[in-house]
Amino acid sequence: MRFMSNFIAVCLVFCLISVLFTPTASAFIEREYTIREVLDACTNIVFGKVESVDKGRLRGVITVEKDVKGKSELKEIKMNFATGHYKRGTSPQKLVKLLKPGMPIIVFYREHYGIDSMCFIDDTWFQMRAYRGRYGAGGWWTFTHIDPMMSRTFEGKTKAFQKIVRDMLAGKMWVAAPKNAVKVLVLTGNSTYPTWGQTPVYTNAATYEYQALRSVKEVGKRAIAYELTKEHALPQLKNADMLWIGYEEISSYGRYLLSSKVEKKVKTFVKNGGIVVVAGQDSSAEKPCATGWLQGGKLIGVESSPTQDFVVTEAGQSLFNTPNRIVSGKIFADDAWMGWDRDDAIFATTNDNKELIVGARKYGKGLYIITSLRNDSQYTTSVNKPLIENIVHYAVSQLK
Repeated sequence: MRFMSNFIAVCLVFCLISVLFTPTASAFIEREYTIREVLDACTNIVFGKVESVDKGRLRGVITVEKDVKGKSELKEIKMNFATGHYKRGTSPQKLVKLLKPGMPIIVFYREHYGIDSMCFIDDTWFQMRAYRGRYGAGGWWTFTHIDPMMSRTFEGKTKAFQKIVRDMLAGKMWVAAPKNAVKVLVLTGNSTYPTWGQTPVYTNAATYEYQALRSVKEVGKRAIAYELTKEHALPQLKNADMLWIGYEEISSYGRYLLSSKVEKKVKTFVKNGGIVVVAGQDSSAEKPCATGWLQGGKLIGVESSPTQDFVVTEAGQSLFNTPNRIVSGKIFADDAWMGWDRDDAIFATTNDNKELIVGARKYGKGLYIITSLRNDSQYTTSVNKPLIENIVHYAVSQLK
Protein backbone atom coordinates (compact mmCIF):
# COMPACT_ATOMS: atom_id res chain seq x y z
CA MET A 1 0.00 0.00 0.00
CA ARG A 2 1.37 3.37 -0.97
CA PHE A 3 1.34 6.09 1.70
CA MET A 4 2.18 9.65 0.73
CA SER A 5 4.42 11.22 3.30
CA ASN A 6 3.40 14.52 4.85
CA PHE A 7 6.94 15.20 5.88
CA ILE A 8 8.13 18.35 4.11
CA ALA A 9 11.78 18.55 3.15
CA VAL A 10 13.10 21.58 5.01
CA CYS A 11 16.69 20.50 5.58
CA LEU A 12 17.96 21.34 2.11
CA VAL A 13 18.52 25.05 2.38
CA PHE A 14 19.56 25.42 -1.22
CA CYS A 15 18.69 23.34 -4.26
CA LEU A 16 20.52 23.00 -7.55
CA ILE A 17 18.26 25.41 -9.38
CA SER A 18 17.92 28.02 -6.67
CA VAL A 19 21.64 28.02 -5.91
CA LEU A 20 23.33 27.07 -9.12
CA PHE A 21 21.14 28.52 -11.82
CA THR A 22 18.88 31.31 -10.55
CA PRO A 23 19.44 35.06 -10.61
CA THR A 24 18.97 35.37 -6.87
CA ALA A 25 21.73 32.89 -6.18
CA SER A 26 24.64 34.16 -4.16
CA ALA A 27 24.92 31.34 -1.67
CA PHE A 28 27.36 28.48 -1.35
CA ILE A 29 26.40 24.99 -2.48
CA GLU A 30 25.12 22.91 0.43
CA ARG A 31 24.96 19.30 -0.72
CA GLU A 32 27.09 17.31 -3.14
CA TYR A 33 25.85 17.36 -6.74
CA THR A 34 26.83 14.89 -9.42
CA ILE A 35 28.33 15.97 -12.73
CA ARG A 36 25.22 14.60 -14.45
CA GLU A 37 22.96 16.80 -12.33
CA VAL A 38 24.96 19.86 -13.37
CA LEU A 39 24.76 18.86 -17.04
CA ASP A 40 21.02 18.26 -16.83
CA ALA A 41 20.39 21.59 -15.13
CA CYS A 42 22.01 23.55 -17.97
CA THR A 43 20.46 24.84 -21.15
CA ASN A 44 23.97 25.51 -22.46
CA ILE A 45 27.55 24.40 -21.98
CA VAL A 46 30.43 26.12 -23.78
CA PHE A 47 34.13 25.39 -23.91
CA GLY A 48 36.45 28.35 -24.28
CA LYS A 49 39.71 29.90 -23.22
CA VAL A 50 40.76 32.94 -21.24
CA GLU A 51 41.54 35.63 -23.80
CA SER A 52 42.66 38.38 -21.42
CA VAL A 53 42.71 39.34 -17.73
CA ASP A 54 42.77 42.89 -16.35
CA LYS A 55 43.92 42.46 -12.75
CA GLY A 56 43.69 46.18 -12.01
CA ARG A 57 40.05 46.56 -13.11
CA LEU A 58 39.17 43.00 -12.03
CA ARG A 59 37.88 41.94 -15.42
CA GLY A 60 38.41 39.17 -17.91
CA VAL A 61 37.34 38.13 -21.40
CA ILE A 62 36.61 34.53 -22.44
CA THR A 63 36.70 33.44 -26.07
CA VAL A 64 33.97 30.86 -26.79
CA GLU A 65 35.43 28.05 -28.89
CA LYS A 66 32.69 25.40 -28.91
CA ASP A 67 29.03 24.94 -28.07
CA VAL A 68 28.91 21.58 -26.33
CA LYS A 69 25.25 21.74 -25.29
CA GLY A 70 22.75 24.13 -26.83
CA LYS A 71 23.41 27.01 -29.25
CA SER A 72 24.89 29.92 -27.36
CA GLU A 73 25.57 32.26 -30.31
CA LEU A 74 28.32 33.71 -28.14
CA LYS A 75 31.74 34.55 -29.49
CA GLU A 76 33.04 35.90 -26.22
CA ILE A 77 31.98 36.29 -22.59
CA LYS A 78 32.99 39.46 -20.78
CA MET A 79 33.32 38.94 -17.02
CA ASN A 80 33.29 41.63 -14.36
CA PHE A 81 34.79 40.16 -11.19
CA ALA A 82 34.60 43.38 -9.15
CA THR A 83 30.98 42.62 -8.26
CA GLY A 84 31.79 39.49 -6.22
CA HIS A 85 32.11 38.51 -2.58
CA TYR A 86 35.10 39.94 -0.73
CA LYS A 87 35.26 37.25 1.95
CA ARG A 88 35.77 33.55 2.76
CA GLY A 89 38.54 33.05 0.24
CA THR A 90 36.24 33.76 -2.69
CA SER A 91 37.29 37.30 -3.51
CA PRO A 92 37.65 38.80 -7.00
CA GLN A 93 41.35 39.30 -6.33
CA LYS A 94 41.81 35.58 -5.72
CA LEU A 95 40.00 34.69 -8.93
CA VAL A 96 41.94 37.04 -11.19
CA LYS A 97 45.18 35.58 -9.80
CA LEU A 98 44.00 32.13 -10.90
CA LEU A 99 43.05 33.22 -14.42
CA LYS A 100 45.76 33.35 -17.03
CA PRO A 101 45.50 34.01 -20.79
CA GLY A 102 45.19 30.80 -22.76
CA MET A 103 43.69 28.75 -19.91
CA PRO A 104 40.81 26.48 -20.99
CA ILE A 105 37.47 27.06 -19.26
CA ILE A 106 34.02 25.46 -19.12
CA VAL A 107 30.92 27.61 -18.68
CA PHE A 108 27.75 25.80 -17.59
CA TYR A 109 24.70 28.04 -17.72
CA ARG A 110 20.95 28.16 -17.71
CA GLU A 111 19.27 30.79 -19.86
CA HIS A 112 15.79 32.01 -18.95
CA TYR A 113 15.02 35.71 -18.45
CA GLY A 114 18.68 36.05 -17.66
CA ILE A 115 21.75 33.87 -17.57
CA ASP A 116 22.97 32.07 -14.45
CA SER A 117 26.16 30.11 -14.68
CA MET A 118 28.73 27.99 -12.93
CA CYS A 119 32.19 28.17 -14.48
CA PHE A 120 35.17 25.85 -14.09
CA ILE A 121 38.90 26.38 -14.49
CA ASP A 122 41.59 24.11 -13.08
CA ASP A 123 40.36 22.92 -9.65
CA THR A 124 38.10 25.97 -9.26
CA TRP A 125 34.34 26.58 -9.62
CA PHE A 126 32.85 30.08 -9.63
CA GLN A 127 29.43 31.60 -10.22
CA MET A 128 28.51 34.31 -12.74
CA ARG A 129 25.24 35.87 -13.90
CA ALA A 130 24.02 38.15 -16.66
CA TYR A 131 20.78 39.96 -17.38
CA ARG A 132 19.00 40.32 -20.69
CA GLY A 133 19.39 44.01 -21.41
CA ARG A 134 19.77 45.89 -24.67
CA TYR A 135 23.08 44.10 -25.25
CA GLY A 136 21.74 40.62 -24.42
CA ALA A 137 24.21 38.02 -23.22
CA GLY A 138 26.98 39.96 -24.88
CA GLY A 139 27.07 42.45 -22.01
CA TRP A 140 29.16 42.08 -18.88
CA TRP A 141 28.54 38.98 -16.78
CA THR A 142 28.86 39.67 -13.06
CA PHE A 143 30.82 37.53 -10.62
CA THR A 144 29.32 36.35 -7.32
CA HIS A 145 31.87 34.02 -5.69
CA ILE A 146 34.20 31.07 -5.90
CA ASP A 147 32.38 27.98 -4.62
CA PRO A 148 34.80 25.59 -2.86
CA MET A 149 32.04 23.06 -2.11
CA MET A 150 31.65 22.25 -5.79
CA SER A 151 35.03 20.49 -5.66
CA ARG A 152 33.01 17.49 -4.46
CA THR A 153 31.48 17.38 -7.93
CA PHE A 154 34.81 17.53 -9.78
CA GLU A 155 38.34 18.54 -8.93
CA GLY A 156 41.11 18.38 -11.49
CA LYS A 157 42.33 19.89 -14.74
CA THR A 158 39.95 21.57 -17.15
CA LYS A 159 40.95 19.54 -20.20
CA ALA A 160 40.31 16.30 -18.33
CA PHE A 161 36.92 17.63 -17.24
CA GLN A 162 36.10 18.65 -20.81
CA LYS A 163 36.58 15.05 -21.95
CA ILE A 164 34.32 13.78 -19.17
CA VAL A 165 31.63 16.31 -20.10
CA ARG A 166 31.78 15.32 -23.78
CA ASP A 167 31.59 11.62 -22.96
CA MET A 168 28.68 12.06 -20.56
CA LEU A 169 26.72 14.16 -23.04
CA ALA A 170 27.33 11.37 -25.56
CA GLY A 171 25.51 8.97 -23.22
CA LYS A 172 28.49 7.25 -21.66
CA MET A 173 28.32 6.29 -17.98
CA TRP A 174 30.93 5.99 -15.24
CA VAL A 175 33.43 8.01 -17.27
CA ALA A 176 34.65 9.75 -14.11
CA ALA A 177 34.76 6.56 -12.05
CA PRO A 178 38.02 5.63 -10.32
CA LYS A 179 39.85 2.63 -11.70
CA ASN A 180 38.43 -0.68 -10.43
CA ALA A 181 35.41 1.05 -8.90
CA VAL A 182 32.22 -0.96 -8.37
CA LYS A 183 29.81 0.42 -10.99
CA VAL A 184 26.25 0.76 -9.73
CA LEU A 185 23.32 1.64 -12.00
CA VAL A 186 20.40 3.07 -10.02
CA LEU A 187 16.88 3.03 -11.46
CA THR A 188 15.01 5.77 -9.60
CA GLY A 189 13.09 9.02 -9.97
CA ASN A 190 9.83 7.86 -11.57
CA SER A 191 7.73 7.42 -8.45
CA THR A 192 9.37 9.20 -5.52
CA TYR A 193 10.07 12.84 -4.86
CA PRO A 194 13.30 14.50 -6.02
CA THR A 195 15.58 16.09 -3.47
CA TRP A 196 14.28 19.61 -4.01
CA GLY A 197 10.95 21.30 -4.54
CA GLN A 198 11.40 22.02 -8.23
CA THR A 199 9.84 20.04 -11.05
CA PRO A 200 12.09 17.49 -12.81
CA VAL A 201 12.15 19.71 -15.91
CA TYR A 202 15.51 21.19 -15.00
CA THR A 203 17.33 18.16 -13.62
CA ASN A 204 17.42 14.40 -13.60
CA ALA A 205 15.36 14.43 -10.38
CA ALA A 206 17.82 12.67 -8.09
CA THR A 207 15.86 11.11 -5.23
CA TYR A 208 16.58 10.86 -1.52
CA GLU A 209 17.17 7.16 -2.09
CA TYR A 210 19.86 7.97 -4.65
CA GLN A 211 21.52 10.43 -2.28
CA ALA A 212 21.49 7.82 0.50
CA LEU A 213 23.24 5.38 -1.81
CA ARG A 214 25.80 7.95 -2.91
CA SER A 215 26.84 8.47 0.70
CA VAL A 216 28.50 5.05 0.50
CA LYS A 217 31.73 6.06 -1.23
CA GLU A 218 33.69 2.87 -0.79
CA VAL A 219 33.53 -0.64 0.61
CA GLY A 220 36.82 -1.97 1.85
CA LYS A 221 39.39 -0.76 -0.66
CA ARG A 222 36.96 -0.47 -3.57
CA ALA A 223 35.41 2.84 -4.58
CA ILE A 224 31.71 2.84 -5.50
CA ALA A 225 30.61 4.77 -8.61
CA TYR A 226 26.91 5.46 -9.16
CA GLU A 227 24.92 6.41 -12.23
CA LEU A 228 21.24 7.35 -12.14
CA THR A 229 18.72 6.46 -14.82
CA LYS A 230 14.96 6.96 -15.06
CA GLU A 231 14.77 4.68 -18.09
CA HIS A 232 13.26 1.29 -17.38
CA ALA A 233 15.11 0.02 -20.45
CA LEU A 234 18.23 0.15 -18.22
CA PRO A 235 20.81 1.63 -20.61
CA GLN A 236 24.34 0.27 -20.25
CA LEU A 237 23.29 -2.32 -17.67
CA LYS A 238 25.80 -4.73 -19.18
CA ASN A 239 28.61 -2.38 -18.13
CA ALA A 240 27.48 -2.28 -14.49
CA ASP A 241 28.48 -4.52 -11.60
CA MET A 242 25.32 -3.84 -9.63
CA LEU A 243 21.77 -2.69 -10.36
CA TRP A 244 19.73 -0.98 -7.65
CA ILE A 245 16.03 -0.95 -8.59
CA GLY A 246 14.60 1.88 -6.52
CA TYR A 247 11.45 2.18 -4.50
CA GLU A 248 8.32 1.55 -6.61
CA GLU A 249 10.31 1.20 -9.82
CA ILE A 250 9.04 -2.37 -10.35
CA SER A 251 5.42 -1.62 -9.56
CA SER A 252 3.55 1.47 -8.42
CA TYR A 253 -0.09 1.63 -7.37
CA GLY A 254 -0.29 -2.01 -8.42
CA ARG A 255 0.88 -1.21 -11.96
CA TYR A 256 3.76 -3.41 -13.08
CA LEU A 257 6.43 -1.39 -14.87
CA LEU A 258 8.93 -3.82 -16.41
CA SER A 259 8.59 -5.17 -19.93
CA SER A 260 9.42 -8.76 -20.85
CA LYS A 261 12.51 -7.47 -22.66
CA VAL A 262 13.76 -5.76 -19.51
CA GLU A 263 12.94 -8.84 -17.42
CA LYS A 264 15.15 -10.90 -19.69
CA LYS A 265 17.91 -8.28 -19.53
CA VAL A 266 17.86 -8.35 -15.71
CA LYS A 267 17.99 -12.16 -15.60
CA THR A 268 20.91 -12.24 -18.02
CA PHE A 269 22.73 -9.62 -15.96
CA VAL A 270 22.44 -11.71 -12.80
CA LYS A 271 23.27 -14.97 -14.55
CA ASN A 272 26.52 -13.42 -15.78
CA GLY A 273 27.57 -12.32 -12.30
CA GLY A 274 25.72 -9.07 -11.67
CA ILE A 275 23.97 -8.22 -8.42
CA VAL A 276 20.45 -6.80 -8.42
CA VAL A 277 19.08 -5.08 -5.33
CA VAL A 278 15.32 -4.53 -5.33
CA ALA A 279 13.94 -1.88 -2.99
CA GLY A 280 10.26 -1.74 -2.05
CA GLN A 281 7.44 -2.29 -4.51
CA ASP A 282 3.80 -1.24 -4.41
CA SER A 283 1.19 -3.94 -4.86
CA SER A 284 -2.57 -3.75 -4.74
CA ALA A 285 -4.91 -6.45 -3.43
CA GLU A 286 -5.99 -7.16 -7.00
CA LYS A 287 -2.53 -6.99 -8.53
CA PRO A 288 0.36 -8.55 -6.59
CA CYS A 289 3.76 -7.40 -7.87
CA ALA A 290 4.99 -9.70 -10.64
CA THR A 291 8.45 -11.28 -10.53
CA GLY A 292 9.28 -11.95 -14.16
CA TRP A 293 12.63 -10.28 -13.49
CA LEU A 294 13.45 -12.97 -10.91
CA GLN A 295 14.71 -16.38 -12.01
CA GLY A 296 12.59 -19.29 -10.72
CA GLY A 297 10.43 -19.69 -7.62
CA LYS A 298 7.00 -18.48 -6.62
CA LEU A 299 7.89 -15.26 -4.84
CA ILE A 300 5.27 -12.52 -5.29
CA GLY A 301 4.93 -8.99 -4.01
CA VAL A 302 1.88 -8.45 -1.83
CA GLU A 303 -0.03 -5.57 -0.36
CA SER A 304 0.71 -5.39 3.33
CA SER A 305 0.64 -2.93 6.18
CA PRO A 306 3.55 -0.57 6.80
CA THR A 307 5.79 -1.73 9.60
CA GLN A 308 8.97 -0.88 11.41
CA ASP A 309 9.22 -4.20 13.20
CA PHE A 310 11.04 -7.28 11.96
CA VAL A 311 12.90 -10.40 13.02
CA VAL A 312 16.48 -11.05 11.94
CA THR A 313 17.39 -14.66 11.13
CA GLU A 314 20.69 -16.33 11.91
CA ALA A 315 21.68 -15.92 8.25
CA GLY A 316 20.98 -12.20 8.46
CA GLN A 317 23.14 -11.38 11.47
CA SER A 318 26.08 -10.19 9.40
CA LEU A 319 24.01 -8.03 7.04
CA PHE A 320 22.18 -6.34 9.93
CA ASN A 321 25.37 -5.61 11.86
CA THR A 322 27.92 -4.56 9.21
CA PRO A 323 28.85 -1.76 9.22
CA ASN A 324 25.78 -0.55 11.16
CA ARG A 325 23.78 -2.39 13.82
CA ILE A 326 20.13 -2.31 12.74
CA VAL A 327 17.46 -3.33 15.26
CA SER A 328 13.72 -3.83 14.98
CA GLY A 329 11.79 -0.56 14.96
CA LYS A 330 14.58 1.32 13.20
CA ILE A 331 13.53 0.90 9.56
CA PHE A 332 10.47 1.61 7.43
CA ALA A 333 9.05 -1.26 5.38
CA ASP A 334 5.84 -1.51 3.36
CA ASP A 335 4.44 -3.91 0.75
CA ALA A 336 6.50 -7.05 1.21
CA TRP A 337 7.12 -10.42 -0.46
CA MET A 338 5.71 -13.89 0.14
CA GLY A 339 6.31 -17.40 -1.20
CA TRP A 340 10.10 -17.64 -1.04
CA ASP A 341 11.93 -20.87 -1.88
CA ARG A 342 13.70 -23.23 0.48
CA ASP A 343 17.03 -22.37 -1.14
CA ASP A 344 16.59 -18.61 -0.74
CA ALA A 345 18.64 -16.86 1.93
CA ILE A 346 16.23 -15.21 4.37
CA PHE A 347 17.81 -12.38 6.36
CA ALA A 348 14.77 -10.77 8.01
CA THR A 349 11.00 -11.29 8.06
CA THR A 350 7.96 -9.67 9.62
CA ASN A 351 7.30 -10.69 13.21
CA ASP A 352 4.90 -13.44 12.14
CA ASN A 353 7.53 -14.87 9.73
CA LYS A 354 5.06 -14.64 6.84
CA GLU A 355 6.54 -11.78 4.83
CA LEU A 356 10.06 -11.11 3.61
CA ILE A 357 11.83 -7.93 4.71
CA VAL A 358 15.27 -8.73 3.29
CA GLY A 359 16.40 -11.87 1.47
CA ALA A 360 18.58 -13.11 -1.38
CA ARG A 361 18.49 -15.62 -4.23
CA LYS A 362 21.44 -16.91 -6.19
CA TYR A 363 21.22 -17.35 -9.93
CA GLY A 364 24.11 -18.33 -12.15
CA LYS A 365 27.16 -16.34 -11.12
CA GLY A 366 25.15 -13.52 -9.60
CA LEU A 367 22.66 -12.66 -6.87
CA TYR A 368 19.31 -11.00 -6.24
CA ILE A 369 18.89 -9.08 -2.97
CA ILE A 370 15.20 -8.43 -2.36
CA THR A 371 13.91 -5.92 0.19
CA SER A 372 10.67 -4.33 1.31
CA LEU A 373 12.20 -0.97 2.20
CA ARG A 374 9.92 2.04 1.99
CA ASN A 375 12.14 4.82 0.62
CA ASP A 376 9.35 7.19 -0.37
CA SER A 377 10.40 10.40 1.39
CA GLN A 378 13.29 12.22 2.96
CA TYR A 379 12.30 11.00 6.41
CA THR A 380 11.73 7.30 5.69
CA THR A 381 14.87 7.15 3.57
CA SER A 382 16.97 8.83 6.25
CA VAL A 383 15.77 6.21 8.75
CA ASN A 384 16.52 3.39 6.26
CA LYS A 385 19.89 4.85 5.29
CA PRO A 386 22.00 2.72 7.70
CA LEU A 387 20.41 -0.46 6.32
CA ILE A 388 20.87 0.79 2.76
CA GLU A 389 24.57 1.18 3.58
CA ASN A 390 24.69 -2.34 5.02
CA ILE A 391 23.04 -3.76 1.89
CA VAL A 392 25.60 -2.06 -0.36
CA HIS A 393 28.43 -3.48 1.79
CA TYR A 394 26.91 -6.96 1.62
CA ALA A 395 26.32 -6.71 -2.15
CA VAL A 396 29.92 -5.68 -2.83
CA SER A 397 31.18 -8.56 -0.68
CA GLN A 398 29.24 -10.96 -2.93
CA LEU A 399 30.73 -9.72 -6.21
CA LYS A 400 32.84 -12.36 -7.92
